[in-house]
Amino acid sequence: LMSAPCRCPVVRSAYLFSCFCGLRFSDVKALTWEKISADGDRTGVRIVMVKTRKALCLPLSDAARRWLPERGGAEPTAHVFPLPSSVYVNLVLKQWARQNGIEKKMTFHTARHTFATMSLQAGVDLYTVSKLLGHTQVKTTQIYARVIDRKKDEAVDALSDMFR
Repeated sequence: LMSAPCRCPVVRSAYLFSCFCGLRFSDVKALTWEKISADGDRTGVRIVMVKTRKALCLPLSDAARRWLPERGGAEPTAHVFPLPSSVYVNLVLKQWARQNGIEKKMTFHTARHTFATMSLQAGVDLYTVSKLLGHTQVKTTQIYARVIDRKKDEAVDALSDMFR
């Protein structure tokens, strides 16, 4: 989907941004320019998460920053991603996925799952992924580790099947 056009470019950018930072839809929708700061070569986000009301300081990777729109002359309180309702966003995402041959259920929340799964596959430890997602308990994050374990099992089974 990174190279595929979408009928609503702001939805595309916001979704892909979330794939690389793990923020929830409500936090991406509420994100304003004043919440993004640069310190040397590091850029980060400081927010209070909408769902949990907990503070989160999140460093942004180059991959996440790539999907930020140009600020231009936007006021500090302007929304980074002026998104429509979650219902409309999820409809756009579903159509975008289908147009690109993806039949799996797609919602904005799959971006958060993508971030967690990619992080674990890249070798980031469970505790760190938990903190990046803003989870208060590591056990909430453990579901993603089970996904990775299942993928490992599938890979080994596929190799075994080659020699039957």
